[in-house]
Amino acid sequence: MLKIADKEELSQLSLTGLRSLILLELLIKEPRSLEDIRKEFIKYSIMEDSNSDDILRIDINTLKLMGCEISRADHRTNNKFVLLKHPFKINLEEDEISTLKRAYNKLKEKADVTTLIRFDNLFKKISEHVSDDKIKEQLAGISALKNYQSDIINNLKLACHKKYTVSFVYREPINKKENTKDIIADKIVLQNDKLYFYGVDKNSKQPFYFNIKRILKILSLNENNDNITANPTTVKFYIKEFGYSGLEDCETILSGDIPEGFVVEGNYHNEFYATQRILSFGPKCKVLEPESFKNKIIEILKKMKDVYNG
Repeated sequence: MLKIADKEELSQLSLTGLRSLILLELLIKEPRSLEDIRKEFIKYSIMEDSNSDDILRIDINTLKLMGCEISRADHRTNNKFVLLKHPFKINLEEDEISTLKRAYNKLKEKADVTTLIRFDNLFKKISEHVSDDKIKEQLAGISALKNYQSDIINNLKLACHKKYTVSFVYREPINKKENTKDIIADKIVLQNDKLYFYGVDKNSKQPFYFNIKRILKILSLNENNDNITANPTTVKFYIKEFGYSGLEDCETILSGDIPEGFVVEGNYHNEFYATQRILSFGPKCKVLEPESFKNKIIEILKKMKDVYNG
């Protein structure tokens, strides 16, 4: 972060060196003309308005002597100096990328969307300054948000915070048909490396969730004047062990211990997700109530058995 220089402090420094460092930061951010550089230098009190542009040319040549490649400022670059290359790149090894990936994978499942966005921005920012193209690609690829449109995520994040009604175009997963949805926003959740948008359908009043990759376009965000909230699907079940991922925020242990197993109550956004969650536990899980949901799981398992048995 650049700060306005103090005149007394500058007397103890090499002005040429200071200007060179600030010039490097300015050119890393974007191409600059001589006039652009002059304005910034004057703004930060490292150059007087009466100084000649020769000072700026000296600073540019100083950067070149330090190993920077800087283009000429001519019609090809809109009369701006462009920093083509500099020797101050970040050097990362593949084992360091692997360590970063392992650490990120441990925290991402429990992280909220704000944290995921911050990490996505951090990886992108660091990758801009990595010297090796292969490592740069691997670093940028760590983020769970790497294949998502940032404008859609930011709009949905705002909608969830304000509880807005979001109108968007959605591509159905089976028939690939595009439909317009009007959903009262609830939350964004990362599940199994996929980002989902949770909400309540404004027309049917039923809870739904959508794979954000299938949201093609946000049409509008509107204040929600309807007092509509999702009624969760509550399931009580017994489970011997949770696995490495543990329980979700919507799941509460009612009783039990490690040797005997646990009775857990889950309050899920809708029945579809409750079904997926219970099935994901496999044979370690037994539904206790409600009876109707228990029977539904039994029917699904019977059909799955028939399919696998031919």
